[in-house]
Amino acid sequence: MDGEREFKPRVVGFLCNWCCYGGADLCGVSRFQYPPYIRVIRVMCSGRVDPAFVLRAFANGVDGVFVGGCHINDCHYNTEGNYDAFGMVGIVKKLLEQIGLDPERLRLEWVSAGEGIRFAEVMNDFSAKLKKMGPMGKSEGVAEDVLKRRLDAAMKMIPYIKLAERERLHSNQRTEEAYAKFYASEEFDTLFKKLITDKLEISQMIALLREKPRTTGELAELLGLTPSEIARHANISARQGLCRFDESKNLVAAAYYENDDQRTGAQTDTVRAAALDNEKIEAIIAKYEGKPGALIHVLMEIQSENHWLPKEILNAISDRLNVPLSRVMQVASFYKTFSLTPKGRHRIHVCSGTSCHLRGADELLNSVQELVGVKAGEVDADARFSLETGCCLGSCTLGPEMIVDGEHHGRLSSDRVEEVLKNYA
Repeated sequence: MDGEREFKPRVVGFLCNWCCYGGADLCGVSRFQYPPYIRVIRVMCSGRVDPAFVLRAFANGVDGVFVGGCHINDCHYNTEGNYDAFGMVGIVKKLLEQIGLDPERLRLEWVSAGEGIRFAEVMNDFSAKLKKMGPMGKSEGVAEDVLKRRLDAAMKMIPYIKLAERERLHSNQRTEEAYAKFYASEEFDTLFKKLITDKLEISQMIALLREKPRTTGELAELLGLTPSEIARHANISARQGLCRFDESKNLVAAAYYENDDQRTGAQTDTVRAAALDNEKIEAIIAKYEGKPGALIHVLMEIQSENHWLPKEILNAISDRLNVPLSRVMQVASFYKTFSLTPKGRHRIHVCSGTSCHLRGADELLNSVQELVGVKAGEVDADARFSLETGCCLGSCTLGPEMIVDGEHHGRLSSDRVEEVLKNYA
């Protein structure tokens, strides 16, 4: 091709032993022609093709994956494994889309042992489409290191994804039409976003934090998310004990590492919660030392002093009050009073009580969210503002009401919010 090497896609094929593999064999015996791009792996049933096999193939640099099984209702096993293959491919295609790859790089077809010509036709068509797409990742505009990180994050989620598929992400009717309709429906898209998308983003975020501590702004840029979404993911991760914070530097770090090399490379000693050097917090813990029954009192006093509960402080409380860490986390994550993530330098509280709601609290909250760029319960990328909502603040005649750093702003219309907040810049 005029000095350029012609692109030849690499394809891995998982073929059912009883049907598609026989069809491929018949295709070869009959001398039907198709490009020699596929490398075949024979499996006893297409339903035994694990999502991890597909993702690992892409991680190893293949340009396409083909799964071939018996025709629907012709499976050689009572479990009708080709329905499992149908579901697996539907979910992994959506996963590839989230990762940034063309979902058409994964293909599922039914080929019987007597359909050698059909196997050749499918391979010719799939090969032509892959050649048109180009090399995996490059043609989608995804950098190699980014793609590797995304695939690694997805592979770590495989056990959870299989559980979600078994419990929620499948059609209740075992017909080809019902399965095709479900995996093309808005219902599936909604369930996938609810069950998988957020967790995939969190998995990628934690992978980045294991490389080194980062600011929420850096994470937002690297993951292509908004600071609001990063703040929400960090909040969830902190409740699960996956990340920790240095509010003085506005840094987020991983709470644990998979090996010592990761820990050394991340320089974890640079991230230290300011509360660890607070003498008042040390005095609070010392006052209740050895008193397990005082757990909630200790948490409330530290929350009042520091405005949030760092993981390192929770560990200290567990050790010195002789309370299992699981119990400390259970209490700290149950009550809304306690926060496991840092608050902004300026804390905004919008009342959502009945009186304020009737007087336009929803419009007020929307204006605040638009101006500061975060939703309720989140912190902006610069750790300047944190936004909260709550029940009646006891000033019903002043509704709708907003409190900033303890200062009340009553009868506040949505068009006056910017005027109030600019004083806290």
